[in-house]
Amino acid sequence: MAIQMPGVMTPVTDTQDTTNTTRQIEREKDLEKACQGFEALMLNTLMQRMRDTLPGDSLFPESNASDVYQSLHDQFLTQNLSQGRRVTGFKEFLYQQLQDSV
Repeated sequence: MAIQMPGVMTPVTDTQDTTNTTRQIEREKDLEKACQGFEALMLNTLMQRMRDTLPGDSLFPESNASDVYQSLHDQFLTQNLSQGRRVTGFKEFLYQQLQDSV
């Protein structure tokens, strides 16, 4: 005769629940990382377009090397900006919109 107690789960069920919870947490972390990367990409594009509106510098003529350096600097800057909290709010907005699909 087996005694059944409500609210008590079997070890198999506990393991499945733990696995499902772990997968959900991993998906949420992946989504957060994707949103952060997209915000960095958006900020980088925005910064490039803003730089395109500036007139050239007559003191230091532009070269391919300075363009590459400026591009790498902008990429580093926007990557670090996107890792901060609430720089633009775009990352959080995108995460909230996509969270239900995870």
